[in-house]
Amino acid sequence: MKKVLVFVLILAITVTAAFASGSGESADSGKKTITIGAESWEINKLFLEQAAAEFEAAHPDVDVEIVTIADQTKLANYILDWGRGTTDVDLVFLDGGIFSVEYAAKDLIYDFEKDLDFFADFPKSNFTPGSLETGFINDGQYCLPAIYEVYGISINKAMFEEAGLLDENGNPLPIKTWDEFYDAAEKLTKKDSNGTATQVGASIQFGNNLHIILGSAIYAQFGDAYAEDGITYNVDNDYIRNMIGTWQKGIQNGYISQSTFVDNAGGRNGFKAGQIAMCFEAAGRWMEAIDTIGTENLALIPIPGDFGGTVCFGCQMVIPRASENADIVCQFIKEAIYGEYVQVNAFSEYGKMSVIQKYFDEALEGTPIWNGIADSMSKARPLKEYEESQKFLNGLNQIFQGGLVSTTTTPADMVDQILDLSASIRK
Repeated sequence: MKKVLVFVLILAITVTAAFASGSGESADSGKKTITIGAESWEINKLFLEQAAAEFEAAHPDVDVEIVTIADQTKLANYILDWGRGTTDVDLVFLDGGIFSVEYAAKDLIYDFEKDLDFFADFPKSNFTPGSLETGFINDGQYCLPAIYEVYGISINKAMFEEAGLLDENGNPLPIKTWDEFYDAAEKLTKKDSNGTATQVGASIQFGNNLHIILGSAIYAQFGDAYAEDGITYNVDNDYIRNMIGTWQKGIQNGYISQSTFVDNAGGRNGFKAGQIAMCFEAAGRWMEAIDTIGTENLALIPIPGDFGGTVCFGCQMVIPRASENADIVCQFIKEAIYGEYVQVNAFSEYGKMSVIQKYFDEALEGTPIWNGIADSMSKARPLKEYEESQKFLNGLNQIFQGGLVSTTTTPADMVDQILDLSASIRK
């Protein structure tokens, strides 16, 4: 009986130790196993299963397991797990780098440069300008971008033509201000005899990426998203109050869709279905509409603003310090994630832009529509990640989704609420 008890205790300790150090070695095969955590869209649009198969073929002694992160609660729980020195994942993909600042502040993730010497045999010159900056936190490269995206406005050219918004060469008339955006949205909206919209002029991403929408709109005008303190969004000015006013008027008059209030994909789905004429969010949305609308009826235009730039952000990768497989994970990133298959196909099929310069150039040659925002992309810069980024986003959602439909809340009120929110969070 005592021998059985001792065996059970030894087994329990062994299992606990394996969990504490990451995926470790498979007892059955003797292979090293690395486990990747990612959301379903990341698994699909970044071709992670293909990347895993490619890496396993090149490294027969390694198994790559992929687990789906169902919601952001799991990302928050990693703070507790990693803080105890335990992990069941070796590499995590973070949409827009969410939670990365908090992970870094608590010293839960590796610095790819200082701790892992990632760039010793994979030089920074391989990357597209600005892409590595999306993963820089304070003084360290705590994240690496798998891909990056820019923001712009995807448009349905057939709807623009019908509304008289194309020039003599068939190109979209410039939309340089938010007042012009509102006027275009009004012309592009169709309503039936009962006043119900059958075609909506525009959609703006008022859901999970609202902080990027707001930051990119500020940056497009001023060339910097931040006020004099370098960290607070530059919203306390008449330009932003007027912009929010046009959004509010557009929502209330039915020229701008409310679909992203309740469904993060509502705007892009309406655009793909030919029900929305302009879609202001990640610029690659036009590519998702090729099958339904046709390439000939699609175009990209830049965000209104005098500067003409855009915000870029990456789907970031982090390695927890609790993992003992960081060396293999780094090799996986270099060979598989930064390999041709993932980088070219994520860009050419889904508009998830390559962070590797040679693959970026290859993909761009085959997709000339991107030239519509070429100047904007050349000025792309990342936003700063706040430590309490989720609290900031949740607060913005409440302010905009409540204020845009309110007949008593003014744009000035909303700006004051944004400033109060910003002052309340850790940055």
